[in-house]
Amino acid sequence: MKRFLLNTVLVATLVLSSAVAWGQEDELLGYPGYVDFGQLGSIFGEPTVEIAVGKTLLGLVSAFTASEDPDVAELFSRLDGVRVRVFETQALADGAVDLVRDVSSRLSGEGWESVVSVNSADEQVRIFLKMNQNVVEGITVMAVEPHEAAFINVIGVIDPAELAELMNRLDVDVDVDVNGMKHRTDDEE
Repeated sequence: MKRFLLNTVLVATLVLSSAVAWGQEDELLGYPGYVDFGQLGSIFGEPTVEIAVGKTLLGLVSAFTASEDPDVAELFSRLDGVRVRVFETQALADGAVDLVRDVSSRLSGEGWESVVSVNSADEQVRIFLKMNQNVVEGITVMAVEPHEAAFINVIGVIDPAELAELMNRLDVDVDVDVNGMKHRTDDEE
């Protein structure tokens, strides 16, 4: 019961603070892993999911999870921010492909490394890493398709091996490339 109450308070804090934090994302502008996606609302309308969590709230999450999962707590303690915007669409939005290409071009020019690029008539996916020597300082994901568009920016020091482990612990089913080797993060390897 105590754990349920703690988790409920944590989720409520995240939900309430994310609405406030999105308007205060100016504090993240100076971080190397920050990405300005531009005016997403003008292309996609209102987001169905909008999360913006800064360093202070991530520190709180880290403190709450430290006793249950020290590895995840350590990862959260090194993050400066997490920004997510997801939009539901009826069709591939006008300007969506151009936006992904423009942001991709800008990121490449700023030294971000493209690690995934999918180009098809009905889908554009890009995943970029901001590297500083052997340290990942940011991850950016842009994915647009006819029914959904998602933009994710994780800001802070991230070890790719930790990211794979975190996705596994959170039961997220993705392929993660760690040191040139593909790893499934689900139980169906």
